[in-house]
Amino acid sequence: MEILNQVILAGNLTDKPSVDETGGRQFVRARLAQSWQYDTRGKTVEHRQFIPLTFFGDSQATAKTFDKGDNIHITGQLIRRIPASDASSNTTIFEIHVIRAFLIARPSREAQRTIHQNVIRQTNDSKQTPAFLTESINEWPV
Repeated sequence: MEILNQVILAGNLTDKPSVDETGGRQFVRARLAQSWQYDTRGKTVEHRQFIPLTFFGDSQATAKTFDKGDNIHITGQLIRRIPASDASSNTTIFEIHVIRAFLIARPSREAQRTIHQNVIRQTNDSKQTPAFLTESINEWPV
C-alpha cells in the first residue's frame, strides 16, 4: 500500500524568504499566513494561522524571487521533525517541504480581502484547480 503525503496551500508570505545553509545543504525558509472568516453563534470570527515552509530543489529558485506579502500557491509534503539543537526534549516541528511554488499576485495597496469559508463551500472552489493555474497553462513553455 502506497501512502500519499501531499499538501496544497495558498496564502501570503509573512516575510521575504531567507536562504539557510545547514550541514552543506542550502534551502530557503519562509512562513505562509492564512486568514479566513467563519460564522459562530451569530458572530463572524476571523481565524489566522502561520505555516512554516521549507523550499528544496527546484522550488528554491522560485522562492528566492518572492517578497513579503506575496500571495503564493504551493504543493508540498507535511513533515514532522525534531530540531537538532533540541534533540533531548519533546519539541516537535511541523512544516511543509515545498515541491512546487507559484506566485498568484503581489500585494496591492488596497486592503487584503479575506476569503469567507461559506463562499468556498457555496462555489465548491476548494476542490477546483486555481484559476491562475488554469489560465496560464497555455503560456508555459513546452
